[in-house]
Amino acid sequence: MSGAFWSVGECMLELRPQSQGTLAHAAAGDSYNTAVYLKRLAPGIQVRYVSALGDDAMSGLIRDHMRDERIDDSLVDIRAGGTAGLYAIATDASGERRFTYWRAQSAARSMLSAAHLAQLGAQLAECRVLLLTGITLAILDDERRAALLSLAAQVREAGGWVALDNNYRPALWDVATARVWMQRAAQVCTHALFSFDDEALLHGDRTPAEALARIAAIGVPEVVLKLGVDGCLIGGAAVRAAQPVHVPALTVRAVDTTAAGDSFNAGYLVRRLRGASSVKSAEFGCAVAAAVVTHPGAIIPTAALPSLNTEP
Repeated sequence: MSGAFWSVGECMLELRPQSQGTLAHAAAGDSYNTAVYLKRLAPGIQVRYVSALGDDAMSGLIRDHMRDERIDDSLVDIRAGGTAGLYAIATDASGERRFTYWRAQSAARSMLSAAHLAQLGAQLAECRVLLLTGITLAILDDERRAALLSLAAQVREAGGWVALDNNYRPALWDVATARVWMQRAAQVCTHALFSFDDEALLHGDRTPAEALARIAAIGVPEVVLKLGVDGCLIGGAAVRAAQPVHVPALTVRAVDTTAAGDSFNAGYLVRRLRGASSVKSAEFGCAVAAAVVTHPGAIIPTAALPSLNTEP
């Protein structure tokens, strides 16, 4: 692959319970999780994270985790006096997760200042894939949202990919605002990696087919509609099939579903970058997600991931 993978969003410090009343910490967040898994699956790809952090101790821990994962953090804007977002995670017996957040003062909300945008603009020509999410858009104000979509449009106009994960979180913004900005983002993106549950929540879609038709009507070239344990549907203008193609999920016993969709995105995109079909890429994405949900936490051991060089 020529060029770098840029992932834009909020990376937070994750706390999760351990034995004897202790807590383990890790760096996590939807766009960061995808960046980590893509780098692990394809170490030769340059992966850069775009965000803002503070100069506090928690932000320092996050940057340490980024560097341990060989994620380039030189596009992270360091805000004097700022702080990082923080969340605690708990899971039930079925592997479903519950989060408690402390993110209102997160420095990531102030990313894309004039100086930060100038830095990004000066290096944008090297960006081959730009990933953004609904959460990324939700934490920004309108001016910063517009600036981010302008960067995305420039990447697409230069022949790059713009991947968008819907990741709709009602707690972060109201329905009307979310619909407007997600529509604008979808119009810019080349690869929509959407969850049906989030589309149903945001738009009221009754069936995956209804959601897929609405997304495709926007003109997105490539659409993946994630269906959780039911796998995903592949559609969009670039898919040469009369009907959406269904790719089943692997059957596993889930321990923790955190980062299932994020890791799917990494598996899908890295296979597509290697020239695989959307169906083969979705199969690999499902294999990566299946491995992730059988381990606790957003980021699992590298050795537990399927190899990019083998069939899922």
